[in-house]
Amino acid sequence: MRFSFLLFFYLSTAIILIVSLIGLPFKYKKFKFFVNLFTQNMVIILKIFQIKIKVINPELVSKKECIFASKHQSMFETIYYNHLFDNPAYVLKKELLSIPLFGTYLKKLGMIAIDRSQGIQSLRHVNEQAIRLSKYRPVIIFPEGTRTSFKENSDLKPGIYSMYKSLNKPVVPIALNSGKFWPKNNKIKTGTITIEFKEPILPGLGKQEFLDKLKEEINDLNR
Repeated sequence: MRFSFLLFFYLSTAIILIVSLIGLPFKYKKFKFFVNLFTQNMVIILKIFQIKIKVINPELVSKKECIFASKHQSMFETIYYNHLFDNPAYVLKKELLSIPLFGTYLKKLGMIAIDRSQGIQSLRHVNEQAIRLSKYRPVIIFPEGTRTSFKENSDLKPGIYSMYKSLNKPVVPIALNSGKFWPKNNKIKTGTITIEFKEPILPGLGKQEFLDKLKEEINDLNR
């Protein structure tokens, strides 16, 4: 099943990425057609391989001027959030912008790139971008910094607290279990990927209290 899934997913994705080149000159309203095509392709393939999707508390998706902090276990959420949110801005590693073709689309979509080699200077840049974009776009950060395995509880990177404190805005935790059904090694199995939006963590908490609460919330489905 793994080989069949990889063949279906990556071949169809490659075709869509190539076709989407014709949309690069357009603004987001028109380019969104290709983003939706990319996302729906994944959803259809998951259905073929008997993987369902369930979203809990979807009304929180539309919450304005906040930061969304998500568990990260799979390629799934980085694609599917484009379906849940309207024009989301991800905080991501600068290296991803260098991936042929895919990096071109990330730049087109105006993502927030963090250069970890620049330390505090890069954090300031990310915070400035997040402050600007959060006024009219949902900003999504994966506070663990990388994909983790199902049942793995990694420490959160300090950058999420810096953003929480600098922006002085609520943080909406997002728990999920995507790694159980579509892990990093692509050994997929049937079941239901669940995404759960948690109640916002309001501004004003100290660093450790905030990090502990956020870690607990995003790992709620990671058992």
